[in-house]
Amino acid sequence: MIKINNLRLKNTNNKIFSSKSYKDLNRLIAGVYIFFMLIYVFRDNLYKLDSSYITLFAEVAPNLIPSFLFTIIGMFYIVPLLKGINSVGKSRAIWLIDAINIIVFLLIEYIHVVFKLGSWDNNDIIASLIGIALATVIYFKTRNNFVKEYSK
Repeated sequence: MIKINNLRLKNTNNKIFSSKSYKDLNRLIAGVYIFFMLIYVFRDNLYKLDSSYITLFAEVAPNLIPSFLFTIIGMFYIVPLLKGINSVGKSRAIWLIDAINIIVFLLIEYIHVVFKLGSWDNNDIIASLIGIALATVIYFKTRNNFVKEYSK
């Protein structure tokens, strides 16, 4: 078990998590999470709209949005806690997080089939890949802001 005192973050500037970049990231995560909850609450109503695009979005949102959030949270919160804040600037860590997320979402689909909770849905896999890719693009666009703020 990891103790808070043993984290590498202790030896770095703790103010990084209260920086402007992290505050903006917190707003993004909160906004996406609220959007996800609204979709989940009103999902049945979305199906009744009889629009194929909205129905498709309602079907894949449970994979699209969490895959996006897991990638962002993993890269900007979990990796810095485990490996130090300097790892945010390394692209190798994001590819590892992406691979783990892809494996997890494939396993979730497989578990649905094995335990007869649902059927294999290629749209869910594609939505997960799109969420991971979108988070990766955001990571590569914003990582320089985090590295610059940390090195001040």
